[in-house]
Amino acid sequence: GGPDPASRGSLFSRPVIFTIVVVLGSFAAAAIVYSERRKREHWTVRMGLMPGTTRRQDHYDFMGWQLSTGQTVAVGLIACNVGIHLLWLTSRARGASAARLQSFLNRQFLHFPFSGRAFPLLGSTFSHVDWLHLGMNMLALWSFAPLMVSILGPETFMAAYVSSGVLTSLGGMIVHVAMRVTMPSCGASGALLFLFSTSALLFPASKFSIIFLPFLSFTGPQLLMGVMVMDLAGVVLGWRMFHHGAHLAGAVLGIAFVNGGAKVVHSYQMWSIAQWKEVKRALQGS
Repeated sequence: GGPDPASRGSLFSRPVIFTIVVVLGSFAAAAIVYSERRKREHWTVRMGLMPGTTRRQDHYDFMGWQLSTGQTVAVGLIACNVGIHLLWLTSRARGASAARLQSFLNRQFLHFPFSGRAFPLLGSTFSHVDWLHLGMNMLALWSFAPLMVSILGPETFMAAYVSSGVLTSLGGMIVHVAMRVTMPSCGASGALLFLFSTSALLFPASKFSIIFLPFLSFTGPQLLMGVMVMDLAGVVLGWRMFHHGAHLAGAVLGIAFVNGGAKVVHSYQMWSIAQWKEVKRALQGS
């Protein structure tokens, strides 16, 4: 993971700048893509008076399965995670090519808290320790992503997923640096805790169950509180089984998103669209 940099400023500077660029850039790009897609539709389609051929499909055919837009987005993300995991498996083979691949994956898709590198904040969210780790996280992604896509739309959902992944990795990094933990971290669980906490607070009466305890059910807020207490204990007591710092960051991020954060994001996206239109108008006039 590299030596401990001389100062905390040099350690966090690139990760913090990268996080700001990813969050602002992804939400702005999502808004612009949505705006451009809507602009190509006839006004009768935008008003809901006509179905129109350019309107986003509600269902897609995937190998004979009819998938909703949200399920299609989830399948795409799952495919990315499985693809990265297969690269990890390939890198364990013998030979110079496998060694180079493993070196690349170690640098870009594992997050070492004292490395000061920026991209692993995002890359590590697509890496998993083993098939069980991958399977559990992808099951959670399949459970929460379709609902959140239906609420946010595919563009803003992707921005929220990527942003939450980077933000929770940064949160986990802060905890690991404070606790002097040098072991690398990976996994999508920080972003998944964001999706779960957001879903739990938006639909507080919904019942959730734990895969290992299917006979028990909890309301969203009850389960969220339990998860946060466990992760807070994990941070304080130094447990190493899970990345408790990233989990806690994801839960807090979801709470903030529901309680005002979404309005801030929407205002920023509207501003981004206005700036994009100004740029286009200036380019067309020149």
